[in-house]
Amino acid sequence: MTGSTAGHANIFIGEARRKAHAGAIASAGRHGPKIIAIVLAAVFYNAVLAFANAHGISINRAMVAITEGIVLAAALMLVVSSGRRSIDSAGFALFAFFLGNALLVSLLSGALFVDMARNGAIIVLFMLLGSRIDERALKACFLIVSLLIAACLVLELVSVKSYAALLQPGTYFAQTRGIALADIDELGLFRNAVWYEGRFAISSISNHRTASLFLEQVSLANFSTVLVIYLVALWKRIHFGVRVFYIGLIALILLSNNTRAGLALAIGAPIVYWAAPRLSRYATLAVMPLILVAGTIITYSLPPSKEDTFVGRVGLTIRSLADLDPMALIGAKAPTAIDFVDSGYTYLIYATSLIGMLVMWLLFSLASGNRNVDQRRCGLMLSLFVFINLLIAGNAVFTIKIAALIWLLVGFLRADGAQVAADREQGGARPLRDVNDPTGHRWAPV
Repeated sequence: MTGSTAGHANIFIGEARRKAHAGAIASAGRHGPKIIAIVLAAVFYNAVLAFANAHGISINRAMVAITEGIVLAAALMLVVSSGRRSIDSAGFALFAFFLGNALLVSLLSGALFVDMARNGAIIVLFMLLGSRIDERALKACFLIVSLLIAACLVLELVSVKSYAALLQPGTYFAQTRGIALADIDELGLFRNAVWYEGRFAISSISNHRTASLFLEQVSLANFSTVLVIYLVALWKRIHFGVRVFYIGLIALILLSNNTRAGLALAIGAPIVYWAAPRLSRYATLAVMPLILVAGTIITYSLPPSKEDTFVGRVGLTIRSLADLDPMALIGAKAPTAIDFVDSGYTYLIYATSLIGMLVMWLLFSLASGNRNVDQRRCGLMLSLFVFINLLIAGNAVFTIKIAALIWLLVGFLRADGAQVAADREQGGARPLRDVNDPTGHRWAPV
């Protein structure tokens, strides 16, 4: 091929790529409102059902499952109707693994167990939706969710009686999850949100652990960290006034929810923001092993505890791993996973086998791509959030209320990073410069 012919071919390929990227951007803008609606439904459908249950429409477990199924079906329909993209391959392969793994562990266990297939569907579908949303819609989605959470949280703090009457969280979870109301609570709050003597507290601005529209305290605690991840990943791309609002909301959640893990991750966020661009893109792979080593040292160097303390929570997980049934390693004890919902690592091994656990380790460590600085910051914060939670708080990170937002952000960053990389390869299509990155991995238009 002559130089002239090669030059014309490169121009043609570059133009084709530019048209494909322009089409992707236009498609992302077009699908933005639909994606926002699906995410809002995923985050708040329990609150809507609880409101209905509190005001005359009896809700049961089956109705909750059907509603979540409708949300996931809507997400799948939008993904399919928007057309397949080159970056979708990893998502489809991941879903195939989750489905195959669920069938295998069900076969080996002699009982149908699809919990992780459902969790995998949530992860994959919202990651694919994230690759189809533009930055403006993503920011709008996070802001709408945060404003609604903030408004209900203020109501809960000002008048917990009004909040309880509006949503009746305790009654809702009793009817739909079989979780009995707390004997010491007269308002009808979710039983684990009720404060009692000796329970850990950061502050005393609330006489219970707040839950807002999540109805239970764990999801609100995890939501504060989701906002921290979002801020760390997109800090310079978020308007100053909106940053102030998010920081204020995070602080209010931490003070009223009394979350230990959330407080630690929020304090560590500036360190992650600074350190992530300076570390290898594979540094996230070390997070889970280091956390497990630290947990083992804590468990066996301190007196054992069964209390609801940090040491007690860590010890519960580490000791359950030490007592692991060998058959669980091959996935032959999947139905028993339900006994370990407060020990995340043990739950994952029982639910997916040791191979499934390793795949989840790779997924949580590398899902964001870890190529440019936004991805690296997100990847490191995500790894810390997930692997610390699996050590002390069970499998709450898989709930759709939280997972929808996390994986929407991850999917957006993956697609955004792929487009920036493609623009760089076109050489001259858009002048590029390094933006506040000592490693030179974050690029943006001049």
